[in-house]
Amino acid sequence: MNRVKTFTDERGSLTVVESGKDIPFEVKRAYWIYGVPEGKERGKHANRVTYQYLVAVRGCVRISLENKEGKQTYVLDAPDKGLLIPPLTWNELLHFSEDAVLLVLSSQPYQPDMYIDSYEEFLRIIHS
Repeated sequence: MNRVKTFTDERGSLTVVESGKDIPFEVKRAYWIYGVPEGKERGKHANRVTYQYLVAVRGCVRISLENKEGKQTYVLDAPDKGLLIPPLTWNELLHFSEDAVLLVLSSQPYQPDMYIDSYEEFLRIIHS
């Protein structure tokens, strides 16, 4: 997780990321997740080739990532925090605050066949 470049003055704050500079890929898709009911989870997959960069532009989201090095949990709770998810990383979006809005910047357009939806398959791939 890293802090995103933010400029603040008496007019408020402006936070910016640039492709190839602040995030290591060209953004080809952007989407946001919000209105997630209490107790519901999202994610629970890995991407074969896609990088993703996550920012909670509002509220708080707890995220669990796992790759061949192990498992780690992060909390995105400010719009100036970003989290890079490289390919072959299992992600689970575990808890959204009621007001959470999670922005996702992606290196690839949506391609269903590039997702790994089975945790068992994911483990086979990263440990082979």
